[in-house]
Amino acid sequence: MKVIIVGIGDIGRQLAEELSARGGFTLVLIDADAQKCETLSQELDALVIRGDGTEPGLLREAGAAEAEALVAATESDAMNMVIAILGKRLSIDTVIVKLNTLNLRGACREVGIDHVIMPKITASMEIASILHGYNVLNLSYLVKTGARLMEVTSEGIAGRLVQDFDLPQGSLLIAVIRDNVATVPHGKTKLRDGDTLLILADSPSKLEQVESVLEKLKDQSETGR
Repeated sequence: MKVIIVGIGDIGRQLAEELSARGGFTLVLIDADAQKCETLSQELDALVIRGDGTEPGLLREAGAAEAEALVAATESDAMNMVIAILGKRLSIDTVIVKLNTLNLRGACREVGIDHVIMPKITASMEIASILHGYNVLNLSYLVKTGARLMEVTSEGIAGRLVQDFDLPQGSLLIAVIRDNVATVPHGKTKLRDGDTLLILADSPSKLEQVESVLEKLKDQSETGR
């Protein structure tokens, strides 16, 4: 698999090192910092390009036409958004964007970017939980065993109650994000426009069942109008 990583800061570098160690990946790394590029070109089996990842010509030079995945992992949310949009326009199958805040999450959805990660928010929530005395489970352990975390917008199901969700066994609605605040829902929680739902499923196949349930809810909502 050919993967282009734009931004080789902490997360981009860690990802590149992990993929390089696993093997089976053709890596192209892009960053504007000359020293980072020089160092990684010596340490990793990867093509390292110095430049601005928001330039379409540079992405083409990096082999976007043959790439199967693009990761936008710079320190700028705005730049990552631009890079991700370019990736979609260049027909890269899997485009992953790193965001530091929730502000651009909705915009990502609007332009068809389905894979959004927010490491700073995840870390801050975990730290806050520890300070409150909770023992937090690192979701990365679940992912390694096949579990998947799904983000769903409330589009088409706004106004429905959480108790209406007949989710399959092995899946769980764990949070509703509203106005940049994540809360644990209960049966009487009523969804609003702009909400984001976080659903945990114990396998990719179970995630497909969850998607089917959500589609049925949307169809019922449309029929009831």
